[in-house]
Amino acid sequence: MDKAEIRTIAENRFYELGAEKIELQPSGICWTLHGEFFKVTTLQDFWVMEWTDNCSYASNYCFEDVDPMPYDISEEEILEHIDKVLRR
Repeated sequence: MDKAEIRTIAENRFYELGAEKIELQPSGICWTLHGEFFKVTTLQDFWVMEWTDNCSYASNYCFEDVDPMPYDISEEEILEHIDKVLRR
């Protein structure tokens, strides 16, 4: 899967679960749900889902938890991963 596909799948799942898309500077586009902030970042060899419950951290791109994931992953695995993170 390419970077755009990963981002689209992840962000659509956040939206389906009721998250709101927000712009935080300098962090850019993030999602907020139940007091937590999430961001999907696509890097060269892997993508990461980052999250924190601290708005100040999220605004300054200092997410506390980072979960690296490979690009050779199915859509079902992406959705399962996001659901698992949101249920923790």
